[in-house]
Order: sequence, then structure tokens, then C-alpha cells
Amino acid sequence: MVQLLKGETPKAEMSLYDTPSQLFTPAVVTAENLKAEIIDKNIVSADLLCVDRYVEGCKALGIIQ
Repeated sequence: MVQLLKGETPKAEMSLYDTPSQLFTPAVVTAENLKAEIIDKNIVSADLLCVDRYVEGCKALGIIQ
């Protein structure tokens, strides 16, 4: 936090309260960027995400055929 107040960019890996931590930039996931943010970044595979009631939505978004 002190680095941000000084206008500096903090390191991505640091300790907070003696706990190893990683800073990240949050992203808002929408229908338009779902594939890029979730599937392409290997957070969850299409095989796990596009099941049951989500199959049609995945097809509409071009994630699966």
C-alpha cells in the first residue's frame, strides 16, 4: 500500500502480515470476454465449464461447437 501511495508499482509477489501473497489485476468477466478470461487463461477448461445448462450458452459464445 505504501508503494502505491508513493506512485510506485509494487512487486507482484510479497508478504502481507507474514503471509506470502500475490497481487493481481481483477477483470470483469462478461459474455464478450468469457473465453479469453476463463478458457484461454486455463482457469477452467471448456470441458468442465460447458456442461448441463451451460452447453447452449457456450455454443452461442463460440466456446464449443
